[in-house]
Amino acid sequence: MKFARLAVGVCLGLAMAGCADPSDISTPTPPSAVVEQGGDAPSASGYTAFGAQRVWANGMAVTVSPPSSLKPSDTSFPESPRTAVFTLTLVNGTKTSYRTSQLAVRAMVDGAPVAEVRDSVQGLNGIAAAVTEVAPGAETVLTLAFAVPADPVLLQLVVEPNGANQEPSSTFEGTA
Repeated sequence: MKFARLAVGVCLGLAMAGCADPSDISTPTPPSAVVEQGGDAPSASGYTAFGAQRVWANGMAVTVSPPSSLKPSDTSFPESPRTAVFTLTLVNGTKTSYRTSQLAVRAMVDGAPVAEVRDSVQGLNGIAAAVTEVAPGAETVLTLAFAVPADPVLLQLVVEPNGANQEPSSTFEGTA
């Protein structure tokens, strides 16, 4: 029964994402866009657009998709008028295995933190559920969601592959 609910929730979420108002989502940078980040310091160029890839000097690469907008289910936590859902693609270009449990991702609107949403009915189990080991040269995909107001907002997503408040980091930005 739980599987059936999850499957229905995922299908509903995908259907809703396809019906999202296109004005809710910024025009993405083509996925082929790559922003090189030298060393382990944040880029001086500022933010990376949703849809672009950030590559660090050690070979680790992260792409954050433009967000899709979902209506949270009745069981989502925390409650919010709308959920911005992102797909993160991590490519391990390093020489060692990478554990996704090292990854920290946080969202901000107007400089204030935004809560991560867990909505198991829609298959959104949060970053804590990311327990994959990514071999050198391999990639993995994670789906994360954040509570946002009903109206579109400028959102920043801070990605820290070595853990919270650890360098390197990159900030992706766009309308959610």
